[in-house]
Amino acid sequence: MIAVQPPEYFPPLAYTALLQHVDHFVLADTFRFRRERFQNRSKLRNAQGTHWITIPLFGQPDGARLHTIDIETGGRWREKHWRSFMYDYRTTMYFEFYEDDFRPFFDEEWSNLADCTCRSVALQAELFGLDTSLTRASALDGAPSTIPEVVEAVGAETVVVPESEDIPTIEGVTVDVFSYEHPTYHQNFEGFESGVSAMDLAFNYGREAPRMLADGQDK
Repeated sequence: MIAVQPPEYFPPLAYTALLQHVDHFVLADTFRFRRERFQNRSKLRNAQGTHWITIPLFGQPDGARLHTIDIETGGRWREKHWRSFMYDYRTTMYFEFYEDDFRPFFDEEWSNLADCTCRSVALQAELFGLDTSLTRASALDGAPSTIPEVVEAVGAETVVVPESEDIPTIEGVTVDVFSYEHPTYHQNFEGFESGVSAMDLAFNYGREAPRMLADGQDK
């Protein structure tokens, strides 16, 4: 049972829950870049509500394949993103528990968008203790760039698709629809904001986070 999704930058709960739900998750870094998604940005919780952290991209990447997009390396975005996580989460119960494993990500000299975001997904999965197999579509034979092509390349019998997306018809393959009910939980600031990075749940709840993540899945 697989899912096929473009890599996102420290993605939110629904994305992470889908990863938790399947046996094999294909990071579709051969798909095209789309603005206003999480493909080069993440949403964090702060005292004012939420704010975005964004990876700066070189040129005009609209429509380009994710694995071909370069990051603008001239600024200090990695340092700024680390500071955002520090300012927003250093007083949570479990920030220090994850810090030594989380911090090195921002020391890497990322130059390619897909390299960066695929690693952020993998790191987040590791910190949640998920054992789902991860594969990049660009590493598959022929670098497939559609869900049917990816399914064929990995020989999957079942593909799981979020209910918010178009449901593909793939001959000989079962397509399951994944629904997720976002949990409400105590955050580090007053009130509750949904749609933030799943790291928000981890920093607040530690080893309880995987169980809480699974609670929102439609089983």
